[in-house]
Amino acid sequence: MRQFVDTGTGELFYEEQILRRTDEIVKVFRPAGRSSKFVKIKASQKAKRRLRKLSLAEAGFLLKIAPYASEGTNLLEGDNERGQKGIPLSVKDLARIADCSYPTARKIVKTFIELHVLRRTDLEGRSALAINPLYALNGKTAEAWLLQLFKQEITEAGEDPNLD
Repeated sequence: MRQFVDTGTGELFYEEQILRRTDEIVKVFRPAGRSSKFVKIKASQKAKRRLRKLSLAEAGFLLKIAPYASEGTNLLEGDNERGQKGIPLSVKDLARIADCSYPTARKIVKTFIELHVLRRTDLEGRSALAINPLYALNGKTAEAWLLQLFKQEITEAGEDPNLD
């Protein structure tokens, strides 16, 4: 491995060789401390078919709200920039995050609930939305609670219930 130094900033760079198949995409993440999130979008053939069924607006909406999923539970919660940290985001908050109108966000959320991309649940007396881990997952593993919430969809999809 070769090392390079940016003379302007002093930042270190490393040269690495990556071998990949022609149908694979490599994405490089730059760690940004504790504030970085790694939301995994499922890449199985079944997941790709599910994602292809979404319109461009719906796919964009999902991509923009996914970083607000809490680790392991996929609950859409605030981060103190959008909504209060740890408090479920409202559809109005999601509209601001996705940079769309409230009626558009409401329509997409309704469609996502019908398609089982999102599910409403009760969190300490508040209504909360969770993302189906068949579409995206924040964290290494889904908590048992999240798997139970989407158990029927996971079973019907023929996916591994642990979603490793």
